[in-house]
Amino acid sequence: MKRFTEAGLPSGQNVPMKTDIPVWSVVLLCASLFILCDGLSAHWGKTGSGRSLAVVMLLSPLSYWAFAFINTRLNLAVTGALINTIVVAGAVLVGAFVFKEEVSSMQYLGIALALISMTLLNLD
Repeated sequence: MKRFTEAGLPSGQNVPMKTDIPVWSVVLLCASLFILCDGLSAHWGKTGSGRSLAVVMLLSPLSYWAFAFINTRLNLAVTGALINTIVVAGAVLVGAFVFKEEVSSMQYLGIALALISMTLLNLD
């Protein structure tokens, strides 16, 4: 299997864990795309809107491309944890602000702890 490389560094777990601004930009883009797809999927499920489903089908490949790109810079464990933590926090916020769902103070505390865990995962 061919491995992606940049500047002679092998991809995956042998790449240094430090993330830079371009990588963080793609992390936020990727998580935002997944959050958007989650919200549109929920909208489709609640309303039957074919337009929402069509947008999800168009954006999903881009979301997974961004995820794959991040994996060329970080290992899968960190990439998955970063993206999934942002997606969970974002989905809760979309549920609260867009769909007017009730979020408890304990759930907000959980989001805060998840964001703290993201920071700790990125430390060397």
